[in-house]
Amino acid sequence: MLTGIWLSLSIHKTQLTDGKILPDPEPVARWSARLLRIMGIQVVTHGNPPKEPGLIVANHISWVDIPTINSLTGASFLSKDSIRYWPVIGWFAIASGTVFIRRGKHEAQRVSAAISERLLEKRNLAIFPEGTTSDGSKVRRFFPRLLGAAIDTHSPVIPVGLRYLSEGKRDTRIPYTTGRSFFLILLSILARRGSEVHVYFCDPIPSSDCDRRGLAEAAHDAIQAALSDT
Repeated sequence: MLTGIWLSLSIHKTQLTDGKILPDPEPVARWSARLLRIMGIQVVTHGNPPKEPGLIVANHISWVDIPTINSLTGASFLSKDSIRYWPVIGWFAIASGTVFIRRGKHEAQRVSAAISERLLEKRNLAIFPEGTTSDGSKVRRFFPRLLGAAIDTHSPVIPVGLRYLSEGKRDTRIPYTTGRSFFLILLSILARRGSEVHVYFCDPIPSSDCDRRGLAEAAHDAIQAALSDT
């Protein structure tokens, strides 16, 4: 965490042609990988990380999903606005280029525009279209609204499936479900020998092939199939 604080203050940034300044993704990804090693979480990949930037969509189980995906892709994320005010985590989220979501009228349009802008900057951006976390036993229905940004920017949609295992069985301590806090999950992880997170990179889906609903269904089915094959 101390390294994360230092990194959030000192991370190198790149100035784009339009004058915007974005953090370089590589040091953030290295910090995420180091955090996972400290927590004793082994990352097991299936398939290959994307070769070109796009909109990453994944099933959502825990806050651990974020460093996991970031360590492999350098992706930024969408996050609820309140996260920016959390100690340490909020500072790091801001420094790593997080797009924050506020509830309110016309907010969906602003968020879609922010996603499109990030994709046009040739950066990976990851979203969790289930809209909430689950216990990891199944993949919930994907909401298609935010996938329109991929169509608008002609960016591929990259489905990514996540599964947490402990001693060969589904890990029940990592899901960020009702009644479980960030620190409770962190202490549960640190108090045992270790866990595995299996990351399934599915084939990218060209956004020109479908509308928003079709993209959401195709990404959902790809992730469900990848997780069902194991």
